[in-house]
Amino acid sequence: MIDHEEHRSEPEVIPPGRADGSELESTFWAREVERGSHRIYVTKIGRFGLLPFFLLGGIILIALLIFVVGAFLILIPVAGVVLAAAIIAGLLRGYPRWPR
Repeated sequence: MIDHEEHRSEPEVIPPGRADGSELESTFWAREVERGSHRIYVTKIGRFGLLPFFLLGGIILIALLIFVVGAFLILIPVAGVVLAAAIIAGLLRGYPRWPR
């Protein structure tokens, strides 16, 4: 029996550490799609590669801290007004001032 299927070559798998000198400096993966292929480049992260992410996280953390401190500073006068209103309402109702 003769197989009428088209022969397709399989990709060569090269284990890490056994790469020959013909490879490029950066590694890439290819993914076949309907209209061609896309290359996905994978490189090592350098010394300052994560620095923008840490700076963004710090900026977000500082903004949240400012928001929390601002909310707390607004809450202090509101609590003072509520306490003063409670004291004045208690005095106006005629509760006994001090136990004898």
